Amino acid sequence: MAINKHSLERAGMCKVDGGEVGYRYYEPHNEAYKKRAPLMLIHGGPGGSHIGMYDALNKLADTRPVIGYDQLGSYLSPAKVTTSLMQVERFAEEPRYLLDHLNVDKAVLLGHSWGGVIIGEFALKYPDRVAGLVFSAPLLSTQRWVDDCNGLLAQLPLEMQKTIRECEANGTTDSDAYKAADEFFGKRHFCRASRKPSSVAASAKRSNREIYNKMWGPSEFTHSGTLGDYDLFPRLNQITAPTMFICGEYDTATPATMKDAQAEVQGAKLHVVPNAGHACITDGYKNYTTALKSFLKDDVDAQAAKPPAPKL
Repeated sequence: MAINKHSLERAGMCKVDGGEVGYRYYEPHNEAYKKRAPLMLIHGGPGGSHIGMYDALNKLADTRPVIGYDQLGSYLSPAKVTTSLMQVERFAEEPRYLLDHLNVDKAVLLGHSWGGVIIGEFALKYPDRVAGLVFSAPLLSTQRWVDDCNGLLAQLPLEMQKTIRECEANGTTDSDAYKAADEFFGKRHFCRASRKPSSVAASAKRSNREIYNKMWGPSEFTHSGTLGDYDLFPRLNQITAPTMFICGEYDTATPATMKDAQAEVQGAKLHVVPNAGHACITDGYKNYTTALKSFLKDDVDAQAAKPPAPKL
């Protein structure tokens, strides 16, 4: 019988601008591992939940603390999120509130998809609170994302391309034909596993579609929400923390875009998970976690072990 090497130490609510967010703090039993910089899981969406991420990555809590929380308006953090609160800057403050609440000096931030926006903005505003960054299949630029998705759409059978274009143009995305084409696209570029993992299903079940629609829009191919002009690329070169970009081979966060992002961050690493889509954490679980553990050991923990540079 397997022995659990970590446990849920704390769970509760943390005050943030506009309400409270629900969090969970896991800690390894090993005393030395407890001293490592915690890994904070920042979920996608907008409107998703960290629970699916923890379900997939819980073994990481055996060797370092892991913090998970749901953003305001999401599953563990119910709130009436008005348009005025659906701003990138407000979401990017939530990790600071939580780190202060937990008395954590700095953390490794892993942001998946939309979570990449949050960790990028947080790192630029609070570099001293960041031990490392993992951009996991991240949204870095709305226009780049839409362009990449439409490039992938162009690889679908012509009839499916036509169906998606026409249904989105005339507002019939609830039709069976559109749903079939969208599902086909999803099996190619979102979750490629023959059987959808429970962690992916858990995330979908707990999603707040209202937040997604208001911040992004009705589909991956077009945008009409508050994220319409978002672009982190011009500021990526200001990031100084150890950084890794990771995505799936067939991801909507394409390897080409991730390679361009890697070139902007000094010393950044890039890992592409073979035969994986946007759900690269689960599509290529072993490959993904091996790369992540290597980054945490060789870049984050190695950096933390170095003596501080002398003050001039």
